[in-house]
Amino acid sequence: MAWFRVETGEDQSRRALVNVPSRLILRGRVVTMDEAATVIEDGVVAIEEDKIVYVGQGDQPLAPSFANGPVVETGGTIYPGLFELHNHPAYNAIPLWSISTRFPDRRVWRGAADYRRHVSSPAALLTHDPTSENAKAVVRFVECRALLGGVTTTQGLSLGTTASATVEQYRGLVRNTELPDNPAWPTAVDQINDFESQAEAAKKYGTILNDSSHPFLMHVSEGTDDAALRAFDYLKRPDGCWLVGRNFIGIHCTALDKSRIQAMRASGGLVWSPLSNFLLYGATTDISEFTNAGVPLALGSDWAPSGTKNLLGELKVAKAASKQLGAILSDLDLVRSVTSTPANMVGWANSLGSIGAGKTADLLIVDTLDGDPYANLISATEKDLVAVLIGGRPRAGRASILDPRTPGVERIHVASQDMVLDLTVSPTHPLANMTLAEATRTLSYSLEHLPEAASEFSEKHALFATAQPLFVHLDMDEGYAAELVAGSRPIGPGDVDPMELDPITSIDDSTFRQRIWANPNLPEWLRAAL
Repeated sequence: MAWFRVETGEDQSRRALVNVPSRLILRGRVVTMDEAATVIEDGVVAIEEDKIVYVGQGDQPLAPSFANGPVVETGGTIYPGLFELHNHPAYNAIPLWSISTRFPDRRVWRGAADYRRHVSSPAALLTHDPTSENAKAVVRFVECRALLGGVTTTQGLSLGTTASATVEQYRGLVRNTELPDNPAWPTAVDQINDFESQAEAAKKYGTILNDSSHPFLMHVSEGTDDAALRAFDYLKRPDGCWLVGRNFIGIHCTALDKSRIQAMRASGGLVWSPLSNFLLYGATTDISEFTNAGVPLALGSDWAPSGTKNLLGELKVAKAASKQLGAILSDLDLVRSVTSTPANMVGWANSLGSIGAGKTADLLIVDTLDGDPYANLISATEKDLVAVLIGGRPRAGRASILDPRTPGVERIHVASQDMVLDLTVSPTHPLANMTLAEATRTLSYSLEHLPEAASEFSEKHALFATAQPLFVHLDMDEGYAAELVAGSRPIGPGDVDPMELDPITSIDDSTFRQRIWANPNLPEWLRAAL
């Protein structure tokens, strides 16, 4: 377990190395994200094991059991860990896609040769290679990418073996809405493809419509054309009523018009990914109408090929889009969209999404105390991250807070400063010996040598057909990957290009903003805002 550096004694320059105990006190500005939007300018958060047991003023006495507990002077602002309801982590080691055309809907770009060459084929080669550490490297890299952006809950990864059809949700460092750690938390179900008929919608979704134990996250009406719009109509029953209930959570909904948005009033909410919408379609969801209809709003960064690197980036795009529409979302609204609102949408709000006694201690600490606390988070980048705790355990933090000499932790550099990652897991965990540095080296080499990987892919799978290697499930392209594995769809060195692994954080990616600017679909006002 990583060690906190804790201020001790009269001399505040003196540091003591203290192992994270069963009881811990964090001090700083506390942004609770509770219903009253309580902010404690000088507050403390007392943690016991994985739970928050007290939140209050920093100058008030604590319970006797905490009297001698270590106090971590964070020097910053403490938020709930960021909660994300839309991501495709299996693709997040793929570089930003250089999109040259405007697509009318998702089916068009998923069927495009350019998408196959620059996204699905590289992703399949990385995640389904039976003889390398690529699959493990992908998992380690994409989890750290989320963690370094303050994300503590996201949509999860799925793992399986090429020799069997078994696919299991992955239990890792960052929480997975599809595999809850707590049996009291509802298990989310994810649906990517549009329904093809009312009968299919009734069969796949109708059976869990009134089952609150299964929030139903569906990518629906993604695009701007009539085909995307009509996809939503399969959710209408023959009697004219909409097959939309409180556990239905719509992702994108970009094509929906005002009348159909009214049908979403009965839903659990909307997950909005503005940058990905703009890069692919040149437009985004009509959040003004969704807001007017009272539909809860959450943010998702979507994925690496056409999205931001994490929710810290997506917040900035969302604020710019809101400003363009007349500032329809306040800074508080936006911060709720990555904390308390998504936690409530999936039924996890009793434990996560806000800071309070009895809550699980998933926390993000940002190093500034100045200004509005909500604008403060929206303007933050990875360089401002002080620490991220999951279940009371620091998983990432500055070396000034977490001691890099602790056995098992890893020192990295973000924005030219030392950071510490605690990626330790049980010895039997699939990623027990995979560091971020090793994952980065592995993926960098593999992306640079994609043509060679393509030329050897079929032969490798023929040789290792019974080895049951680990692979990462590609939620949008698993059918294609399975064809590659089976040899029914050959792939050769001319079908992919060498690629360069993008830096894991936006602050360290010197070309990221310029590559976004180069997208022809980006509106001029957003190009200027970024």
